[in-house]
Amino acid sequence: MKLQSIIVLFFSTIILFSCTSTQQETSPEKAVTKQSYIDHTPTAHHKVALEVLKASKDWIIAFNKGDADYCVAGYQKDAIMRATPFGISKNATEIGNFWKPFIASGATNLIYTNVSVEVVNATTVLLSANWSMNVGEGVIYQEKWVKDASEWKLAYDDFQVLHKYETPKENTANPIASHLILEEVIKTSMDWTNGFNQKKGAICGQGYTTDAIMNAVPFANLNDQKSITSFWTKLIADGATNLTYHNPTFEVITATTVKLNANWSMNIGEGKIYQEKWINKDGKWLLDYDEFEVLKKY
Repeated sequence: MKLQSIIVLFFSTIILFSCTSTQQETSPEKAVTKQSYIDHTPTAHHKVALEVLKASKDWIIAFNKGDADYCVAGYQKDAIMRATPFGISKNATEIGNFWKPFIASGATNLIYTNVSVEVVNATTVLLSANWSMNVGEGVIYQEKWVKDASEWKLAYDDFQVLHKYETPKENTANPIASHLILEEVIKTSMDWTNGFNQKKGAICGQGYTTDAIMNAVPFANLNDQKSITSFWTKLIADGATNLTYHNPTFEVITATTVKLNANWSMNIGEGKIYQEKWINKDGKWLLDYDEFEVLKKY
């Protein structure tokens, strides 16, 4: 009886342990929500855009100086260039065979306008623009800039000549004015984002025009700087922080208007900025329209 009791107790213990283990294994773990886009700093993609704008400015300046070697070196070795209606160049050598004689023929005065830059990730940026020079004008559908080691180079270039001039024309406009406009707005956007993350609600509000419109879906539709300032001040006071912009696009519309869209996240949720309309008012870049949506609340 004594041995039998020990056997019963032994198997009872095994069964109890087995049941407990099964319950522990099947018990659902509490989900932990992680903020999106925190693999980079809040304004890292702004800085990437600034780097590519500089690379693009340097390329234009070199072109206008007649430095064909510099221009060709700005492409990756296996880059592809589609120059309509001239054809497709499939590597740096072929690209050089296009640009060198073209520049030597007297082409100069290259000007970019209505520049747009989209940051795909830390090493890839897409640029588009209108262009003109002394011999014609057209459109750049896409320049794909890729960070190669520590240098930004063109991996793909697709542009078209829409109009060829019968005689050379001089244009005295600043060739990189559109780039400079974007740089100013990007830096202003960085200051706004840093102000938010430093819990300076008043500074955020001052970044809007007095009659600005902000459509904050699904929270509010606000129509003046005062109410917009109150919105940001309360959100910050409630603990919102670490605002991060991801995959932004910065686009020059006019000399005084720039549009921005991006994905965003902060410690309380994430969403989409459909449009930030920045205008230059009395020499200062301010938000005139701001529409964003919360797509996920943590």
